[in-house]
Amino acid sequence: MQEIDPHFSESSYIVSRDLVKNHDPLVMSQNSQCSYDAAQGMFSVPVLGEGYSVHYPSGEVLNSKGEDFDNYSVKIIVLRYLMNAKAGINSGEMVSFKEFPDGALYYPNFYKRCLQVFANIGNEMPEALKKYMDAINASPMGKGDLSWQFTFMPGVKIACILWFGDDEFEAEGQILFDKSLTKVFNIKDLAILGDVFMISLKTFTFSL
Repeated sequence: MQEIDPHFSESSYIVSRDLVKNHDPLVMSQNSQCSYDAAQGMFSVPVLGEGYSVHYPSGEVLNSKGEDFDNYSVKIIVLRYLMNAKAGINSGEMVSFKEFPDGALYYPNFYKRCLQVFANIGNEMPEALKKYMDAINASPMGKGDLSWQFTFMPGVKIACILWFGDDEFEAEGQILFDKSLTKVFNIKDLAILGDVFMISLKTFTFSL
């Protein structure tokens, strides 16, 4: 089974940060649908209801309070999206992690870190899960026992489906991504995106 580091390292963040200056900020803003303040040299990037700022050309990513933080998964996903986003590519077709190139290779890790965690939280704390989905403005889908579609960050759509467990079967969860994200993220990026989703969900539900 291929392992995926749940938190990219600081050195990986520095590499991504140093690449930002090679991209036109106006093009990044248009393609990513993230606002850019040219006077301040700063992008505003919302991720699951949390606001982050990216300074240009340094590539430094700060939280909503303008402070540094140590979640390198969030930092790198934000930077990679700004640099790689392509305008108007959303296909509207939602597919599973396995259906992406190399998805089957990394699926056992993704299942353990994301799908199992989502299923367990949803099965044991369904009301907390509903409150989280309301907080991130998710739209119900009418699939499984509970399901929603939501915006992870501008231009990045995710869907999640939950089937409750019973005496015979364990709870099951599914996370779907817009098929067009193959043009933006590689499979490790998608795995980390799922991990960021789980961190956000756990932080919210366990704080109630």
